[in-house]
Amino acid sequence: MTRAGWKFATVATVITGAAIARAQPAPPDPIATDPPAVTDPADNPPVLTNKPPIPADPYQQPVRPPHHVPDRPIDMPQVLTTPTGWLLPAAVLYSRTAIDTGGGVSSDQRIGLGDVAEFGLSTTDQVRERLTEGDKTASQIEPYFTASFRMGVAEGRLFEDQPALALGFQKSFQREHNGFKTRIAELTLVASKKLGDRTAIHVGGAFWDASLQGTTTGADGAPIMIDTTLHDRAAHPLSNQIRAFGGIQVRPIAKSEILVDLGWAPEFCYGCADDHQIRLRPQLSWGVRYEVADWLHIESGVKVPDIGAANLLDAQIFGALTFTSWGLRHAVDALK
Repeated sequence: MTRAGWKFATVATVITGAAIARAQPAPPDPIATDPPAVTDPADNPPVLTNKPPIPADPYQQPVRPPHHVPDRPIDMPQVLTTPTGWLLPAAVLYSRTAIDTGGGVSSDQRIGLGDVAEFGLSTTDQVRERLTEGDKTASQIEPYFTASFRMGVAEGRLFEDQPALALGFQKSFQREHNGFKTRIAELTLVASKKLGDRTAIHVGGAFWDASLQGTTTGADGAPIMIDTTLHDRAAHPLSNQIRAFGGIQVRPIAKSEILVDLGWAPEFCYGCADDHQIRLRPQLSWGVRYEVADWLHIESGVKVPDIGAANLLDAQIFGALTFTSWGLRHAVDALK
């Protein structure tokens, strides 16, 4: 090879090596510590591909943040002493405790069942007794334990302007007092209708029964066995058992109601004639109910145990606390 050929080969080799070196990626700088510069997304447009977009799942439910639905107001199942056509909402708890100036104490515990029924256990101070016909004032038999079950339909559920309807049955456990055994039972049908936002009326009928067993002393001092029931009365038994009752409530201002009701309660007379041993006495009550909170109501008023005798000296002033709770309802809904 001539000298010119060596020179040409040397130059060609240098040029080829330089081209290969330029084509290789530059090694990272081990000394550099600065983070890479942030580039604007607009400087790097997305790479277009031929792949189709992934379709959204049509069955996927939207995720909604949890929210609290306020509890609706509860229409009370009782005016003052008489039932209403309103039932407790499902799984709602109801507790009412009352005391009066005559020393009477009553308690009523209930629970709503499926928005169409309710079950309850209670003690009542409305059942009264007299030892003889000559006793001017009847005394209370307490505690007098009863169980109750009511079912019905809410207002407007079946047709427009339909009143709330409730069919109820209340029966007592056998009570032994002063040597006598007594029991009572009551079947009621009541309708309740709201007249606007501030007034409601309640009208119903009751079918009563009661029994009395024991031994009393006759005029000659001889013992007399008593075993009678209200339905065994020979003279007009149905007229002795059927009674009408009702009540009205008015809300003149928010959270306050005025209540009036007329009901009936049995009275036992151990030393009376046969026709007067079991009688139903009319009771008139009036008072107010104040909503302290959604779960607490205070009631106070006057109760006349026997309005038929026009004996106002026997009237009692009473006070009551009513608690309602949606806690069990919320726990049940959370399990669904």
